[in-house]
Amino acid sequence: MTSGEIAKLCGVSRATVSRVINNDKNVKAETREMILSIIKENNYVPIAPARRLAGIASNVIGLFVIDINISESTTRVSKSTYFSQLVNFIIDQANNFGFQVLVSIVTSVKQLNEARDLFISRMIFSGIFIGAFNENSQLDDMIISQYPTIIIDRQFKSMVENSNRLVINLDNFEGGYEATQFLIKLGHTRIGHISGDLRKLSGIERYEGYKKALNDANLCFDTNIIREGNFLEDSGYLLAHEILQENITAIFCANDGMAISAIKAIKERGLKVPDDISVIGFDNIVIGNYIMPSLTTVDAPLQDIARECIEALNYFCKNKHFIKNEIKIKTNLVIRESTKEL
Repeated sequence: MTSGEIAKLCGVSRATVSRVINNDKNVKAETREMILSIIKENNYVPIAPARRLAGIASNVIGLFVIDINISESTTRVSKSTYFSQLVNFIIDQANNFGFQVLVSIVTSVKQLNEARDLFISRMIFSGIFIGAFNENSQLDDMIISQYPTIIIDRQFKSMVENSNRLVINLDNFEGGYEATQFLIKLGHTRIGHISGDLRKLSGIERYEGYKKALNDANLCFDTNIIREGNFLEDSGYLLAHEILQENITAIFCANDGMAISAIKAIKERGLKVPDDISVIGFDNIVIGNYIMPSLTTVDAPLQDIARECIEALNYFCKNKHFIKNEIKIKTNLVIRESTKEL
């Protein structure tokens, strides 16, 4: 027998059964008694480690990569090197502190709702969410609850004090600003931009950094040399072909995957990098150092993000709250061969 069958017999939700099993006080006394009676009659034993049934907290962290694809692309964002590296770094850090990590790729709103059940059933004691859109009501509902939650690459317009929530973001704005400013210092005045997904904080802030650098240098902000990408390689390739029809001498791409595919598009048009077009990316993925020419980029220190996540959760386990609501990780410019002075 399963908890779902118990729920059906009692005429309640599976979540209510889980709350009773875990001695959650937010269940009416008569409902609790009915569920416990049915459990006893059917000799139901919940499938969960005995340590959790005894009231001891789980040491399992839920790591949720949000990849709800509402575009026509068949490529999943979660397959990018950025996500795989960050997930690996988080797992490594978790192992150092004795935590286990349950990784889940969330590709639908239904799966996002199912993540809540993992909290309720105490299969996990906390959740790390990566890659959500900047506006996501389902995730917001979960975050304002009592569960310790870390969100990476997201902003909250109303930063209500919540000691159970921690936001960790790169300084995407400063990174986008520094990348564009570097190209300006090299003498470039017509700098194209292939943005990331502008529903995501990283895409928005890198774009805003690009705009601010142009403004500070009194350069024209020309929407004809800007395209919205989606952090996927195919968008970098296709959109680079479009921008190259304009009179540009440099392209700033919002991530390395798009920058590398933009270099391919540039070469296909008979142009050279960086002699004809300078290219700069963002993230500093490993392969960028080995392509020809090697890629100038903005380093996104994923190991620092992973370390901050796990150290914060370790602190939470001992103190039942996070020290702060938000952590911002600094970025650094990495200069290689794909950029050149005019």
